[in-house]
Amino acid sequence: MDDTPETQSDATTQELRELREKAERFDRFTRSLPAMLYDYIINHDGISHCLYCSAYSLELLGIPPEDFLADMDRFWNLIHPDDLTRFRELDLKTNREEVTFSMDTRVVLASGKEKWIRVSSKKNPPQGDQPAIWSGYMIDISGTKQLELMLQEQATHDALTGLGNRHYFQRHFRDELLRKDRYQRDSAVLLLDLDHFKKVNDRYGHDAGDFVLMRVSQLVKAQLREVDVPARWGGEEFCILLPETTLDDALAAAERIRAGLAREPLDYQGEAIEVTASIGVTTLNADDRRIEPVIKRADAALYQAKRDGRNRVAHG
Repeated sequence: MDDTPETQSDATTQELRELREKAERFDRFTRSLPAMLYDYIINHDGISHCLYCSAYSLELLGIPPEDFLADMDRFWNLIHPDDLTRFRELDLKTNREEVTFSMDTRVVLASGKEKWIRVSSKKNPPQGDQPAIWSGYMIDISGTKQLELMLQEQATHDALTGLGNRHYFQRHFRDELLRKDRYQRDSAVLLLDLDHFKKVNDRYGHDAGDFVLMRVSQLVKAQLREVDVPARWGGEEFCILLPETTLDDALAAAERIRAGLAREPLDYQGEAIEVTASIGVTTLNADDRRIEPVIKRADAALYQAKRDGRNRVAHG
């Protein structure tokens, strides 16, 4: 075997050439990939230190890779305040259990622009006594997230009024049952039905009927608190969940809504359309476990208001 200095020098030159070629291929790959790639270690004090960051960090997060190499906190400072606690908890859990980290989170860039990104990293097998290297990527999922939120909105909200639909209301009702049982606080449900709504459609047309439903939704919502949950129950019926509300307070809220609707006609293309509503009120009992009995009581109260002459509030 030829082991002369010249041969060794040629071999070394060849190895260096191959390493440069590999580095150049990797650099081209990372620059063309719409993802931020990175490596980092966690030292014995639990502090993360970035070893490598691809150039896409500038396009994704507005920060050049050398800034992440100098200070990984540059990323932590971008995480949306509402997501930061959950991100830190998952990060600690992942490090402790040595499992793959994966989370969708919002970041707020220096420009003020908000993005949704997917962050994923995995621990590589450690080499000797050296700290293990974690390898990961970040990608922009803002478009996907917007579509996801739009589909979720369509699945849980009424397209005409923008209020929640039955599914949305039922989900919040289940949550309220759990809170009621835990904290022993009162809650109430209102069931509202527009009086003689069919006459609006018959006289003015269905476009006018849609206008009334949209305007009523706005007026009802304006009378509610942020924590209250209004929903279009079906047709001209609306259901409203009032958390932490006594019967007296629920009756007062129902009366404000009723009076607000009856106060003045709605102006539709120069036509004055009078709108009134009958409202049934009920509170959640200690033994309520399902929504059906609650709605049944509210419905019975609603029809009592109808029998008493409409444009009224009744409770049951």
